[in-house]
Amino acid sequence: MSHSVYIGGQKGGSTKTTTSHLICLGSILHRQPAAYVLTDPNRQLKEEGRPYSVLDGREPKELAKVLGAIDAHRNGWWIFDGGGNRPAFDAEMARQVDLVILPFRDSEEDLEAVTRDLHDYPHALAWPCAWPTNEKARQAAQHYIDALAIAFPHRVILSPLYFVNSAKELLGATLDNPSSPTRNAARRAFDIMTDIFEAHERKPEETPVRATA
Repeated sequence: MSHSVYIGGQKGGSTKTTTSHLICLGSILHRQPAAYVLTDPNRQLKEEGRPYSVLDGREPKELAKVLGAIDAHRNGWWIFDGGGNRPAFDAEMARQVDLVILPFRDSEEDLEAVTRDLHDYPHALAWPCAWPTNEKARQAAQHYIDALAIAFPHRVILSPLYFVNSAKELLGATLDNPSSPTRNAARRAFDIMTDIFEAHERKPEETPVRATA
C-alpha cells in the first residue's frame, strides 16, 4: 500500500524540506521505497546521489503525473515537500494526499502560523520539528506543544522530531553516505511517521496522536 504525505504550511523556515528528506531517508533505511517530490518552484531539484527517488513536481503537469502514478504502486512512501505562503496550493494538495503534516518550531511565530494552518486544513496534523535537544530548552519549549494540543485535540503529534545538524548534509549535492546522527534522526522520523499513519487510520476520539517517544 502506498502512503502519500504533504509536508506543508504557509510559514517559511519551518523545516518542511529537512523533514521531508529525513522521512524519505528513514524509509529507505527501513527497506521501504520512498520518493521525495519537490513542489516549490523557487527551489532547485537535487536528485543525484540519493538512495530514494527525487521527482520534480514544480510544474502543474509534472505534479499531476506524479499524483496519478501513486495508485499504480502497491507500496512505498510519497513525500511532497511544500513551499511557504501558498495557501491555495496547500489546500489543493490536502485534497490529493493521504495526510498533511504541518511542521512547526519552538517559537511564538511558528505557533501562530501553525494555529492558522490547523484552522484552514481541518484534517492536518501539526508536528514539532527541529526541537531542542537540551533538557532545559526542551522543558521550556514543551508549552508550545501543550498549548496546541489543548486547542486542537488529537491533531498534534506529541513526539517531537529533535534538531539534528543535518540540513546541510540532506540538502547537499549528494547524499551517498549519511552520517550516523542523520541516519538515526531519519530512522526516528520514519518510525514516528508510521505510528502517525496507524493512529490516523483509527477514530481520532479513540486514539491520540502519540508516536514513538
